[in-house]
Amino acid sequence: MDNRKLDRLIAVNKIIHEIANRGRRFFYDQRRNRYAQMVIEKHKVFFIDDYTGERVYAYNTGLNDHRGFSHGGTMWGLINDFREFIVTGNQTNGNNGYGGLYCPHWGYPEEDMKSIRAVAKEVGFLKGVEE
Repeated sequence: MDNRKLDRLIAVNKIIHEIANRGRRFFYDQRRNRYAQMVIEKHKVFFIDDYTGERVYAYNTGLNDHRGFSHGGTMWGLINDFREFIVTGNQTNGNNGYGGLYCPHWGYPEEDMKSIRAVAKEVGFLKGVEE
């Protein structure tokens, strides 16, 4: 695997942990004490769901209908932004709808969103200024 792609995978998983440790704790299942994560298997990116534990093919296709994904459309858009970033290395926040990390509809306190965005900037997912 390309080291840059692995670095981006690690970066995205840091953002997922930050999201999971704040606000409504998306991407964390307290009953199972399990965090969601992104993984790469055979050059494909998958999302391991925190609630279902299932490996979800992180691509929008008519066939998979994101089976096994326990979060809503806003988070599915974000997961696809993460996947696109891992694969391409390009700035992708909001490319797949809902505004990405700048979406105002998460129900997280603004100070938590600022912390999440700070981590995302630190690891290179977000640019240094509001998009």
